[in-house]
Amino acid sequence: MDHYQRLQVTRDADPEVIEKAYRALSLKHHPDRASERDQRRATRQMQRINESYRVLRDPALRRAYDRTLPPAGHASAWDQFMSKGLMGMFLDRVTR
Repeated sequence: MDHYQRLQVTRDADPEVIEKAYRALSLKHHPDRASERDQRRATRQMQRINESYRVLRDPALRRAYDRTLPPAGHASAWDQFMSKGLMGMFLDRVTR
């Protein structure tokens, strides 16, 4: 899973959108909000969320990370889903 997928945003997301997504996911997955039984899982998940946010909020790190991804014209399945939805992707294939 890449940083954009982890924060549930598209590759062209504005910094404000990234921050909003980070805050929402932080509230949802923070270890302090998890049951005692789920503490380890929540801690690992929060570490991943924090790392993704660290990379995507810093313009230089984000540019360097983006260079490791396929070109924008080759949108990932996640980007396609986020922009079109599952039904849109299905209809694209059917109408070809």
